[in-house]
Amino acid sequence: MGKSKRLIELMMTVNRKRRFTVKELAEEFGVSTRTMLRDLQELSGMGVPLYAQVGAGGGYQVLAERSLPPISFTENEAFSIFFASHALRHFSSLPFEAAAKSALRKFYRHLPDDVKSQIDEMRHRMDFFTHTRSERAGYLEILLQASIRKLPVTIHYGTRKDETEERTIQPIGIYAHEGYWFCPAYCYLRGAFRLFRVDRIESAVLADAEAVSPAVDVSEVDLTNWGLHFYSKLESVDVKVKLTARGMEFLHEKSWIFPWGEVHLSNNGTGILEMAVFPSEIRFFAEYFYSFGAEAVVLQPEELREAVRRKLVRALEEYDAPNS
Repeated sequence: MGKSKRLIELMMTVNRKRRFTVKELAEEFGVSTRTMLRDLQELSGMGVPLYAQVGAGGGYQVLAERSLPPISFTENEAFSIFFASHALRHFSSLPFEAAAKSALRKFYRHLPDDVKSQIDEMRHRMDFFTHTRSERAGYLEILLQASIRKLPVTIHYGTRKDETEERTIQPIGIYAHEGYWFCPAYCYLRGAFRLFRVDRIESAVLADAEAVSPAVDVSEVDLTNWGLHFYSKLESVDVKVKLTARGMEFLHEKSWIFPWGEVHLSNNGTGILEMAVFPSEIRFFAEYFYSFGAEAVVLQPEELREAVRRKLVRALEEYDAPNS
């Protein structure tokens, strides 16, 4: 086996093993221990974070921040990576933001000049506009990792009343909508699933899973189905809204609401939305359906219907008032 190929396979092997001895690797690759030592030194120089442990039972181990083996890309694959990165550029916060910028710099540095030129031109020829928010979401990575590893997180969460609550949650994942990042999670304080805006999380640390009681199994819950677990009939309010055909278009544009509700369509394009909300969310959904104007009419509950009506009356009073 040539040296270059051996180094690539060695990088893959040490990343897989994490802990090993020089003798063990030398036997596996059919080389002397002296050759293997030189190879490991070269890997370390290439950026593989190796740590040597001396004494009985010692050897080498790969630190947490592993280096991955080199991968070959076609030109279109390279374009697609920069395309995906460029599509996210309007977000004020991203998970692994610093690491992503570092990876792109490394990747870009080794591209041929003609490919670099095409990528530079592409940046001025396509874009994905989204709301750019001033609020920073500082704990995206820990929430994402906790959702993947099924670990609880203790957070300090800022409420609308300018208060801060400590909660322990089990994140389901993170998603972006209209420039904000959201984290659906099981909240141990409320004993139910809740939706958290990440920019309102003031601190987040992994919690001791054994100290959280009672443990909740969320292994079957993810971003595709968590809305089905969001409301319990014991605490929710049934909502029914009549929508015009244009109102249905508005609803599709705000598609995040569909995991919560069911839409019954008519042949003429109008529809009836049926969903459940918490009583505490009446104010939010009054604002939401008020934004539809005459394209949505709340049929029930009366509290939500009245809240929207009051908003419409206030708007009409403003237009009836003399123009000063």
